[in-house]
Amino acid sequence: MKKKIIYYSVIVFALLFIVGLYYYYQNRSSQKSEGTKIESVRIGSFSTAVDYAPYLIAKNKGWFEEAFKDKGIKVEYITFQSLPPLNEALATNKVDVLFQAEPPAIVGRAAGIDVKIVDISCSITLGILVNSNSNIETVVDLKKKKIALLAGTGAHYGVLKILERNGISKKDVEIIDMMPPDAKNAFETGKVDAWAVWSPFIDQVELSKKGRVLPNSNFEIQSIMAARGKFISDNKEEFAIIQKVFRKSKEWMLQNPQEAQSIVAKELGLDLEVVQKAWGRHNWSVELSPEIIRDIQNKADFLFNEGFVEKQINVERDLINASVAEQ
Repeated sequence: MKKKIIYYSVIVFALLFIVGLYYYYQNRSSQKSEGTKIESVRIGSFSTAVDYAPYLIAKNKGWFEEAFKDKGIKVEYITFQSLPPLNEALATNKVDVLFQAEPPAIVGRAAGIDVKIVDISCSITLGILVNSNSNIETVVDLKKKKIALLAGTGAHYGVLKILERNGISKKDVEIIDMMPPDAKNAFETGKVDAWAVWSPFIDQVELSKKGRVLPNSNFEIQSIMAARGKFISDNKEEFAIIQKVFRKSKEWMLQNPQEAQSIVAKELGLDLEVVQKAWGRHNWSVELSPEIIRDIQNKADFLFNEGFVEKQINVERDLINASVAEQ
C-alpha cells in the first residue's frame, strides 16, 4: 500500500495549496459588486462515464446553450482526468457545475473547498469481476486473492462491504490500487484475480467473455451533480437554468432510451452494444433521497476511517445543498 500512501500524501499537499488559492479567490471575488452579469457558465465532468448520460445528452443536443441564448451567456465544457486539477478549478472559480461520483466531492469538501451536491444522475449497481475460467465461484473464494481497484472510490468501499458481509477481513485479501486501464491489463493477463470497476469497463469485459461478475458481489455507487456553493448563491437564476436542463434531460432519457443510448455511445466513443449492456446497471429515475444521502455518508465515513481525508464530513450538513435538504 506504499503507492497509496504516497499518492494520497501528494493529494493532501495539493489540496492544502488549493485551499489557499480558494480563500484568495473568495476574498477577491467578494470585492466585486453583487449582481455582476456573468459571461459564461463552466460545466465539467470527472473523466467520462456512462453514468453522466443526462449531462452528455443535454450537451449533445445543445440544450444548455439554448437555455442561455437569450441571456447572452456562453457555455464552456471541461473534462478533468484527475482529482487535484478538478479541486483547483473549484477553488479558483474556474468551473461552476461538475458531474462526478460522490468520493471526489467528499474529498474536496473535507479539504475546505466550497462544493455542494445538488442533484443525482443515477445509482449504479456493479459487481466484482473474475476471469471467465477462474475457479473463484463465491465471494469467500476471494480469500488470499489479489483484487484490483482504484483506492478511495465507491468501488473500493463496495468491495470492502461485500467482503465484510461474507466474513472476510480486508487483511485476508490483497487490495491493489490501480487506474482502470492498468487494472484492465493486469486482469486480462492474470496478474490479479479480481477487479472492481464501473461502466463501461465492466461491460466491455463481460462482452469480450474475458470475465464474469461474481454472484452476490453487488454494490452501489452514486453519480452526482455538484456545484460551487458561491456559484449557487450568487447566480441563483443561472444555476436554476442548469438544473432545469439537467432534469429535462433525465426525463427525456427515460422516454427515449434507444436514442439516448446512441447519443451516449457517440459522445463516449464506445460501441453501442457496450452502452446498451451498461444501461441496465443504471437507475436513472433515482432521486437524491434520504436513503441515497445515507449511502453517501457511509462513503464519507469510509474515506475518513481509511485515512483518505483528514476531516470527517457530515454529508447532510456540510455537503448537500440547502435547497435539496429542504425537499
